[in-house]
Amino acid sequence: MPRPSLTEIQITQSRSALLDVAQRLYETAGVDGMSFRAIAAEYGCSSTMPYKYFDSKADLIDGLRVRSYEWLRGVLVAEASEADQPVAALQLLAKAYVRAALDRPLMYELLYSDTGAMPETEPALFGAKRAALDVCKRVIAAAADAEEIELRGDPETAAHLFWAGAHGLVSLELGGFLVMGRSIDDLLDPLITTLIQGLKVPS
Repeated sequence: MPRPSLTEIQITQSRSALLDVAQRLYETAGVDGMSFRAIAAEYGCSSTMPYKYFDSKADLIDGLRVRSYEWLRGVLVAEASEADQPVAALQLLAKAYVRAALDRPLMYELLYSDTGAMPETEPALFGAKRAALDVCKRVIAAAADAEEIELRGDPETAAHLFWAGAHGLVSLELGGFLVMGRSIDDLLDPLITTLIQGLKVPS
């Protein structure tokens, strides 16, 4: 007698449990230590069982990338809620982004992993990216609505520019390139100030 098909809830729960194991292995041993065989051994299942829930290692990594964007979004939302004014929230967001990246560099690295997945074929990944970026976009829009800043362009473009600036600074730090007399602590506040000033319409 054939086994009954799994429900969507069962599939989601099993995928989540396997991702829990994969994430632990990834954060201790990196991508190379996160093989399906290692995941199965840690989870206590057959070596073929993970393939029922993930088509490939790239599919598994995309699942972890979704988690990474959700993690970052959670960090940003929590930080923004601490500020009384939108511009202050924007400053806190940039600092929280950098701090999160330096605290958990492997999780941060997953945000920009190239698995070949395209947004139109991976809606969960695209949605997680959009949700993280939208935290910054909403804070910038709120600052404009409160007339704390008068934007040169639109909040979407401004959010991209802010994200690019913070990511650039983090990438230099994690890559060991900040060796020319300025540390990330020296540069973070000037970067935030410059970006905020750059968003404004010249008076």
